[in-house]
Amino acid sequence: MINNEQKHDSFIFMKVGNHAGETFEQILARKQKEFDKTGMTFWGYGGAACHPVNQVRPFAYSQVKKKGAIYLLMHAVKSNHDQNPLPAKEYSTDGVNWEPIPDGIVVTGSKYALVLDEIHPSDLEVDMNQFSVGIGPSKDKLASEYLTGRTDKACLEAVLGTTTKVDKPTVRKIDYTAQLQDPFAVLLRY
Repeated sequence: MINNEQKHDSFIFMKVGNHAGETFEQILARKQKEFDKTGMTFWGYGGAACHPVNQVRPFAYSQVKKKGAIYLLMHAVKSNHDQNPLPAKEYSTDGVNWEPIPDGIVVTGSKYALVLDEIHPSDLEVDMNQFSVGIGPSKDKLASEYLTGRTDKACLEAVLGTTTKVDKPTVRKIDYTAQLQDPFAVLLRY
């Protein structure tokens, strides 16, 4: 678990909410049961940002090598995501070799999943003007400019030097945190 006293110079940020026919509260309760049973959770997600193989895993490995850990910081938002609630059957770290989803883990309506430790409530606040995208085609783009519209996740690292002023709110409340576990992110198959 992380708190305001710890320095966060890199992390994965994600907007979270209702998904695949479940309320956010139902998802959190289910993920706690998964963690109690298996010691990990698979946090499903989709979209083009934060591809498991090309972005999350390389970013996470580099940050863990530097700092010993990498965290997911979750910002809760209102969401009406109604994807198919079918559970994934298999996962892969490379898109070639596939394994069954571990017993006790249920991940629905997602193309990918982050592999997490226990999820904890948080009272952190993060100024998105102080961070930029840390990997991928938008590398170095200011987080406050990148995380707009439908873009809801990013691998972020602290901006070195001066920051650019942006004329919109940049502070995001972090409602939940979780440490990522190796292999950090996986592809899903149904």
